[in-house]
Order: sequence, then C-alpha cells, then structure tokens
Amino acid sequence: MPNPIADAKAQEATHTFTFRAATPADIPALQTMISTSLRSLGATYYTAAELDDSIGFLFGPDTLLIHDRTYFILHPVSAPLTICACGGWSFRRTLYGADTAPGRMPEARDPRTERASVRAIFTHPEWVRRGLGTMVMRYCEARAREAGFERLEMGATLSGVALYERCGYARSGKEDCVRCPGGEGIRIVHMVKDLPEGAGDGDAVGEDGV
Repeated sequence: MPNPIADAKAQEATHTFTFRAATPADIPALQTMISTSLRSLGATYYTAAELDDSIGFLFGPDTLLIHDRTYFILHPVSAPLTICACGGWSFRRTLYGADTAPGRMPEARDPRTERASVRAIFTHPEWVRRGLGTMVMRYCEARAREAGFERLEMGATLSGVALYERCGYARSGKEDCVRCPGGEGIRIVHMVKDLPEGAGDGDAVGEDGV
C-alpha cells in the first residue's frame, strides 16, 4: 500500500511546490477548486444529490481561517495563482464547514487542554497522487505545533478517511450527519491524532518560499 508520508517527503525534497496564505481574493478560485475536487474525488462516496446540496453550504472556504492566515494554498513555485491543493488548521472551536455551515464556534481553544483542528484539505484532480494533499496536512500540523498544540482533530469527508488513517489519524468513534438545505444528510467522520514528540519535518516547505 502506498505510504503517503513518504510520498509527501519525496515531493517536498524536490522544492517544486511552495505554500502561501490564502487571501480574500482567492475565495472564488477556492470555491471552484473545492467543488471540482469533491465532484471528481468524492463521487464514489457521496451521491450527486449529496454533493449538489453540500457544496457551497457545508464544503467551501471558511473566511475566518483566511482572516487568521491559517488557510494555505499549495502551488508550483513558478505559478502562485495555480491551486494544486489547499487546506488549513484552526485554533478556533469550529471543527469543519464553510461560513454557512451549522455549528460555528469561533471561540479560541486552549492548547494546554484542547486539540487544534485540521481543516478542509482538498487536492485538485489534475494534481492527485503526487503526495500534495499529505504535504498540506503536514504543513498544517507543523503550523499548529508552532502555535503550541500537540494534539489534533478533524472532521473528515468519507473520501479522506483512508488517507488520514495512513497518516496517523484514528477514528474517535464519533460521526456527524450534517443536514443540508435540500434535506441531504452528509456524513462527517471525527478523527484525532497526537503529534509525535519532537516531530517537525512538516517544516520542510516554507510559506512563500521562506
């Protein structure tokens, strides 16, 4: 079975891609990219009706993360406007979802007692199977560690669960079924991970080439 961490490390070593913080100007392109990713890569896990009902409501950019500068775009070094993959982390209690999703909790978490959340990792279908989604995950984990968090959680799409399990996340046993405006229920799997002591190799690729 492919090792996504090894694939990501190999990709990082090429220095072909780098990160930048997403800005409000990126929101339309992020909306399009997330929709394209879900409709291509999530079609075997969600029905067309579920995707139609959830994209833009549950799945989409969280502008609070963009404001916090904790949502990132992975792009080729030579093409900063090309969104190969995206994702973020958050010190706030909202676990998942776009601005319109239910359950918004903007209060800050305490890194001494709470987990940071890894948020909304998506890869464009044209850039899959290159380790890029895992690069985003590792980058977000490193940024959360820098902010003092040693434990993480996420609300994973069904299409992402197997990958995250191979990256060290475990199902907590909790699942949500988010009811969307058209009545479709979208399953979200709660997953957790404790960062290994001293791990820091998610820093291999710096934001804006730094």
